[in-house]
Amino acid sequence: MLDAPGAKLPEFPPYHVRYPEFGYHLNKTGRPMVYSCSWPVYQIYAGMAPNFTSIIQHCNLWRNFDDIQDTWVSVESIIDYYGNNQDTIVPNAGPGHWNDPDMLIIGNFGLSYEQSKTQMALWAILAAPLLMSVDLRTIRPEYKAILQNKKIIAVDQDPLGYQGRRIYKVKTFIHTFYLTTEHHLEHTVHNGIEIWARPITPFYQTYFSYAVLFLNRRTDGTPSDVAVTLRELGLSYPGGYNVEDLYEDVNYGVLTPQTKIKVKVNPSGVVLLRADIQPRFEASRQLQTPYDPYNQIFQVQQNYF
Repeated sequence: MLDAPGAKLPEFPPYHVRYPEFGYHLNKTGRPMVYSCSWPVYQIYAGMAPNFTSIIQHCNLWRNFDDIQDTWVSVESIIDYYGNNQDTIVPNAGPGHWNDPDMLIIGNFGLSYEQSKTQMALWAILAAPLLMSVDLRTIRPEYKAILQNKKIIAVDQDPLGYQGRRIYKVKTFIHTFYLTTEHHLEHTVHNGIEIWARPITPFYQTYFSYAVLFLNRRTDGTPSDVAVTLRELGLSYPGGYNVEDLYEDVNYGVLTPQTKIKVKVNPSGVVLLRADIQPRFEASRQLQTPYDPYNQIFQVQQNYF
């Protein structure tokens, strides 16, 4: 892989000229390479709208946001950016051309165990390149296991290549702590739950399978309980879905759209489910209705379930 950072020398040509020209010369070598660009993020910093049509043509992956740091605050800022700007970002991802939220920092010092599971799962929902930044000589076994979770890697590398979306978010609120009748403190509480979903294989006719992620944004030590039907998540195939927890390695069997799922999500942690569609009969071939990433399969909700 070759990473092409953005030089800031004034005599250099602009990004939309520099990166394609460099990619052209890379291809002329005849050697297989993955071309990682920082083209969009530099244009965004400069107040320019990136030309993603050209970026997709010339780059295999590209950065849209800040460099990741070894902190949970940094990971959260990336999650927020991708969720808040998903209508612009999601349509650009697909086989051979990916949005890059930056390195996995699992196994270092800045993330807890739960937060490490969150980053791995979110990056899989985002169809992100899984590039590690960690010393493999000293990584602890529990963090190594997160990075080697084959079922989550399979979600990330699903052949459809669709990037997932945030489909549900609870608004933050201000919690007031009264110290006395005359004095109080106000603290912003992220009450919690976001739900992200990604269409994956197998599919049948107009119905997809899904990876569904429940994220708890709370950091106050209290797990959050979530109860929601498959239909409320947008999973409406009448034949049902085989549902599996990809971290706990628990299979819940075939559930119908009316079935209510109940999960407990640890603070700054996730529950990641895979829901595989269960056709009522074996089709001779899978029929895929074209998926338009500009149109959300789900409605983003702001209310409580």
